[in-house]
Amino acid sequence: MYLKNIQLMSDDDDGNLASQSLCVTEMFLWELGKRIQTKDCEAIVLICGSFKDYKLMSTSKDEPDVLFLKNTYELEVPFSYSEFENAVNKKEILADTLEKAMLYLCELKNWDSQLVKAAFQKMKEKEYKAEIKGKQTKLSPDKKKKAYPLIELDLNQFTLYLVIEDNKRKILSKKLIAKTDTYLEEISYHMRELKWLTDHEVALFKHTNKPVYTSIRLSR
Repeated sequence: MYLKNIQLMSDDDDGNLASQSLCVTEMFLWELGKRIQTKDCEAIVLICGSFKDYKLMSTSKDEPDVLFLKNTYELEVPFSYSEFENAVNKKEILADTLEKAMLYLCELKNWDSQLVKAAFQKMKEKEYKAEIKGKQTKLSPDKKKKAYPLIELDLNQFTLYLVIEDNKRKILSKKLIAKTDTYLEEISYHMRELKWLTDHEVALFKHTNKPVYTSIRLSR
């Protein structure tokens, strides 16, 4: 198995850390991919608080629940939410917190730390700007273009675009679809199905009972 989910949580912030950190945790999972194979870990919950050191609290749950997968690690992580709340470089703080926790687990569980370091290096080079392509990449009927959803993740907002590229990866059109709070469920509402209507028009359907979509139509 491999890592599918990582969450940072704190008891002192009414859920703010969990929502703001998604842009960093999802970017890390995207950059890491399926490179680290584990025996019993699909998800990691980082309990952030006034701890003196890192400590692995548990490594599994009897049954999966709404929030966590069955094979979940829970880890205590030293963190000051009050300092984070007033900081300017929040993404850097979150990335540093996550990297240190991951390297601790690498040493504890004999995971390849170089893969973790490489993922964070890519994130740093991209200045922690998280852009994730949706899985629904579709070629146009004439095979000359492709379309895909593009999600930009930020601390307080997720933004969804519909993008069309030519075969040389040149962007022909990029259209704003939606802006949501930092919840993957909200952004996924706008991404039920990607479908080319013609050689020159592509549509992104929402999760609704009746067909509702936003489309891009290229000039011929």
